[in-house]
Amino acid sequence: MISNLTKLYDEFNPKEWLWLISYSGGKDSTLLLITTLEFAESKGFNVHVVYNDCGGDLPELRELAYKVLEYVKLRGHVVHITKPHMTFFDYLLTKYSPPRWNFRWCCKRVKEYPFKELVRKLSSETPILNLLGLRREEARWRNWFLKRISDRLVYASPLNNLKTREIWELLKKLCERNNFWSSVYVKLRIVYGTAHRSGCWFCPLIIHDRLLSSKPELLQLKLEILDSWCNGNRKKIIDLARQYPHLIKVTIDSKNIRRGYPCGRKCSKCQVFITRHILRELVKRN
Repeated sequence: MISNLTKLYDEFNPKEWLWLISYSGGKDSTLLLITTLEFAESKGFNVHVVYNDCGGDLPELRELAYKVLEYVKLRGHVVHITKPHMTFFDYLLTKYSPPRWNFRWCCKRVKEYPFKELVRKLSSETPILNLLGLRREEARWRNWFLKRISDRLVYASPLNNLKTREIWELLKKLCERNNFWSSVYVKLRIVYGTAHRSGCWFCPLIIHDRLLSSKPELLQLKLEILDSWCNGNRKKIIDLARQYPHLIKVTIDSKNIRRGYPCGRKCSKCQVFITRHILRELVKRN
């Protein structure tokens, strides 16, 4: 990975390019963050780090992410925290059905849009090299190291060739040298358990829910949200938001809730239908 950062340093000099690390709080982006920070400090330049607080991270990962960001600031680097103008649940209650594989509206609206807004602002002053924790092992479309979007924005994925096992091994090795990072590693290991990836806890496309297997209250809450939407009881989601404001963010007025089913209610073919069934079985076991 260091060799990849060296290649990027030679081509995108930090005196001319702003190095922006996308940090999600997960294992991949944590390894990317630690390695890049050490590399930047060895070369004598500061980086920018962006965390998108989309409202879907597991509470433990979100809390850990904010601790990491504070630590990054103490080391002299710049931190940006972006948030969507409307939350996932705002969109769900006013415009869309739960996301499906062929219509993942949430990624663009609660993640990409806030990030692009930040990039437009920063890139107006200096070109940006955006470092991402993408790996080809996770998806074929991530099979790239460098992607030039424009003459003022370039994406790079220094972890691209690493396997999941290698991520954990490198992370453990790096974290052993620093007490703060060591505590981060321990926490990540506990949160992940046997899961390979993290994502929004309420996502209906994550049907295995390994990250939620030890959190029966979140399993139950996820099931209640999906059941409420599919059964037309949208007001129940508003009630759940009042009951769990730290987990379910709703900023719209209840009078703006959309009635009907924009999905067309093709339930037998819907991933959400399958997810609800699996969640019920998981809830029973817990």
